[in-house]
Amino acid sequence: MAYQFTRQEPCYDHILFVLALDRDKMKERILIGTEQQIRFRLDGNKDNDVIYDITRPLGRFLIDFEYDKEKNWNIYGLAPLRDALHTNRWKQPALEQTAGDFLAKKYLTGDPVRMYATFRIWNEYLVTREYRDRNTACDRFIEKIQILTQAFQTENVMNFNSDTGKPERFHTGSLYFRNTPAEITRLELWFPDNRRRTECVAAYSSFYPLITYYLNRLNDWGLCFRQCKVCGKYFLAKSQRYELCSDKCRKAQALQNKREFDERARENNYDLLYKNECQNWRNKINKSQKTANFPIERLEEMKNAFDLFKKEALQRKKAVKAGATSPTEFTDWLYQQNNIILKLSKI
Repeated sequence: MAYQFTRQEPCYDHILFVLALDRDKMKERILIGTEQQIRFRLDGNKDNDVIYDITRPLGRFLIDFEYDKEKNWNIYGLAPLRDALHTNRWKQPALEQTAGDFLAKKYLTGDPVRMYATFRIWNEYLVTREYRDRNTACDRFIEKIQILTQAFQTENVMNFNSDTGKPERFHTGSLYFRNTPAEITRLELWFPDNRRRTECVAAYSSFYPLITYYLNRLNDWGLCFRQCKVCGKYFLAKSQRYELCSDKCRKAQALQNKREFDERARENNYDLLYKNECQNWRNKINKSQKTANFPIERLEEMKNAFDLFKKEALQRKKAVKAGATSPTEFTDWLYQQNNIILKLSKI
């Protein structure tokens, strides 16, 4: 659903962020909207409007969760709006434009976490503008939104054991939970019913309860995080034997395997030809040794030529492996060397 970060009538509804995890299908579903809108959508009413509804691979919520190391959400998203609430109407448009551009860019990523945060920030700002006591209202606005965006300061919400890939349980004894009021850390649980088979959780004030719920569920299910050997992205798997994250990467790996197989086959082919040619030289030298009245000087010349052949052949093989020359050039050279031993073996 498109959203414009401009002055408009604020939304006074209680907009929720709802998460549903499906272990069997290895999918997560995220919906943004009012409780009534989302419940209708979960019951199968696709015509019912919600702000956002997406189903994607399990684990993307944690894997894609933003780490705001430079605190850009505060600098470009919140600070200009705070200043706009404390300044005159002539300066407000420029400040709103700065924040609106930053929030719009985050919203257009299509990531539901960023979309929810940007919508809440801008909508809360529009609501705050309507209060007569701007100072008090601004303090409430900043306090409420900072609680929501605080999770972006967490360096890695995808917390898992590096050896096993198993997600670690989120410890509620952390600094965040010790310093945050209990009502903010609550998570609303929607149990399955006759029409909706999947358990859902709804959050409003903070993303931390969702992170806690997600990590604990993954831990209970015994799933593990894996890093794709092709694209390098993280994904959730049912065991550690999984190494590829998608059909696209599986096709790419199959193509790479075929290339490596063909390369080994080419290498084995020219190596086999070299060994056969060496045996051909040995056979001719042995035959000449057994031939009566074969010139001794010629026999010594054959042995010296064989040593030179082997020395140069090994150098050419190394060049093929290094990619400096092609296997075809090497095999052509081998066939040419056969003329040398044939000429020397004639009486």
